Amino acid sequence: MGLARTAVEKHAEHWNAMDRASWVALFSPNATFEDPVGAPPKLGTEAVHNSWDRSFRPGRRWFLHPKQIIEAGSEAAVVMRNEGHLGDRVVEVNGIEIFTVDDDGLIVSVRSFFDQPTEFALDDYFTPNRDNP
Repeated sequence: MGLARTAVEKHAEHWNAMDRASWVALFSPNATFEDPVGAPPKLGTEAVHNSWDRSFRPGRRWFLHPKQIIEAGSEAAVVMRNEGHLGDRVVEVNGIEIFTVDDDGLIVSVRSFFDQPTEFALDDYFTPNRDNP
């Protein structure tokens, strides 16, 4: 098992355990998020913190379920099921996520490909039209 696969597994593990400090520690200070791909990239430590904080707002809780991880060198392509608990509703967003790690195993890039849901609204931070890059 290589560094990219380990980073993806730890990403899901810490996220699902709501262990913010351990999750944040997985990322390079220069990390970039294209979440979703096609929107302007989110950059650095601020993007890491915002991704967490905007996902875990009151009444919203997300679980990550990597269904398949294909690793090649410093990258991993992941078939990811995102399970959201939005108030009384349980929703699902499926996508492909590409992770890149550096030589220390820190995540330097996340590219998320997914269709924008139509039956519920994501936080605007995770939409192509967001106001806050």
